[in-house]
Amino acid sequence: MVLELEQISTERLPALKNLFELVAYDLSEFGGTDVNENGLYVTNLNLKDWHEDPNYRLYFITVSGNLAGFVIIKYLVEKDTYYLNHFFVLRKYRKQNIGKQAAIKAFDLFAGNWRVSEFDWNMPAQLFWRKVISSYTDENFTERRRADDKGPMQEFTTCTYDENSSSKKPVVY
Repeated sequence: MVLELEQISTERLPALKNLFELVAYDLSEFGGTDVNENGLYVTNLNLKDWHEDPNYRLYFITVSGNLAGFVIIKYLVEKDTYYLNHFFVLRKYRKQNIGKQAAIKAFDLFAGNWRVSEFDWNMPAQLFWRKVISSYTDENFTERRRADDKGPMQEFTTCTYDENSSSKKPVVY
């Protein structure tokens, strides 16, 4: 099973939009949202704007060539921080370490300051991210409330790979 992060091309934006519907469906269990009169959750999502914005990076998570989810990273220029803006793994691939592997690949893409946040009502996401980030950083991260006070956020910093390490794990401080 080969997991990859594949940069999303303009032509593949419709597939990403379809996956956002599945995200909204999954989150409706926790956030209590309903579909609109057309049976859709997400109607005003303009992914082309993100795709064209140099501060966004959009990736599909693929497993052995099959779509398994997506990662959207936004570079917050004013904070000099990479923000894991959206992260989704299809149910079929959950509880197989796919999410953790994809998160690590995403964190390894860019050295620097990182932020991940969750909503208070999304307890499964909070548990997942605390576990993944704790493992990834050897518990060297901070957690505090989001600026909008809607949930927790975790922050940490990665730098270049330690060339002397056989594990090739990023140096985290």
